[in-house]
Amino acid sequence: MLQLTSRDAAFGYRDGLLSGGASTDHIKWGLQDNMPNMMKAMIVGNNQVPAQLVSIRDMIYASGVGFFKKEIDEKTKKQSLVSYTDSKLEDWSWDVDLQNHVAAGINQYVETGNKFSKMVWDVANKWFRPELSDSFYTRIGNPTNGKIIDYHVNENFGAGRFASASDSDIIKAFDFRNPDVSRKQVTSMLHSKERIPGNPFYAYPTWWCAKEWIELANLIPVFHKSGIQNGYNIKYLIRMPNDYFDAQSGKALDEKERSRKWSDFSDNLSKWMSGQKNVNKAMFIKYLRGADGKMMDNVDVQPLKNEMSDDAYARVWEMASISIANAMGILPTLAGVNPGKGNDSGSQIRVMADYQQHFRTPVPRMIILQDIQYAIRAMGYKDVFPAFKEVQITTLDTNPTGAQAVVNQAA
Repeated sequence: MLQLTSRDAAFGYRDGLLSGGASTDHIKWGLQDNMPNMMKAMIVGNNQVPAQLVSIRDMIYASGVGFFKKEIDEKTKKQSLVSYTDSKLEDWSWDVDLQNHVAAGINQYVETGNKFSKMVWDVANKWFRPELSDSFYTRIGNPTNGKIIDYHVNENFGAGRFASASDSDIIKAFDFRNPDVSRKQVTSMLHSKERIPGNPFYAYPTWWCAKEWIELANLIPVFHKSGIQNGYNIKYLIRMPNDYFDAQSGKALDEKERSRKWSDFSDNLSKWMSGQKNVNKAMFIKYLRGADGKMMDNVDVQPLKNEMSDDAYARVWEMASISIANAMGILPTLAGVNPGKGNDSGSQIRVMADYQQHFRTPVPRMIILQDIQYAIRAMGYKDVFPAFKEVQITTLDTNPTGAQAVVNQAA
């Protein structure tokens, strides 16, 4: 891959220096070289994003991966896909733990937009064994003459500590056009990603663009939790004379003593009128009478009307949920954030599920299967290719289980 520009336009390489001024020997992923870590930390306490990432993973994975050949009917000239297997492919699939490898690769892709595969040459079996390299620990080495020639693997990437080539595993780039070269290296690295304009190094998933909405969604439960514990909004207007603590028993108090009394009173007032155990608690105040027998200026507590209803927060939550689902590229109903809107009947969900699998997954599937495609081609399979077996929701009279496996004929 050639270097097209000196920086990524989004979520990527900014300059050649870390914040401390130390030069890097790899392409940074984000300004602090911790973009995946930062996004992961943001969604750990979120109840929407992880579940939707799992939904996307399941849509892509469907019924798993199989091997197929294309056949053309001589009479109709219609092309069809025919399942294919042999003992060598089955042995290779067991050796690489194919289905788990694919599922783990999907997780890497949907969470970070990138998939790094170590292509390990098995000398005894004479085949490549793809092994995932975690995106959090993997970085692209600085290009040489505009070309990426190696990758760096280091568990300190993104951890806030400087990671250099001296304590990183340097792995040469996999050359799919000349696999013989990669065989001699024993282990090489294949970087599978969507080629986003302006981002020649690292790709990014679309849900990263919903960063502000995710942060907003994260604040809402924190706000409600704090509101229940401490009392929502400002409920009371408390008015007191400015000189309320200026004197005690007819004796003037100094500034230090007056400040202490105001502080103590404020702390006690907070304890009396906030917190989940103090709902609707009455406040008792002793007051003084003047020479005319009337009450002198004292603490005046007036309740305030709360204009911010729970419905307003619910609308903000719904907007955030739908915005996040849209950024994920998954239909809101399938994401479970748009119930009861008139489009969640069984037949409509079936159509949406078919649409999601057939039209929203081909590019991710192509990227995810890249290491497998190169591996089996290096084994000599030029007319066999891997493909995902989709799940097609059916009516019960068609299939008693309500679902059947199919293969996208456009694969």
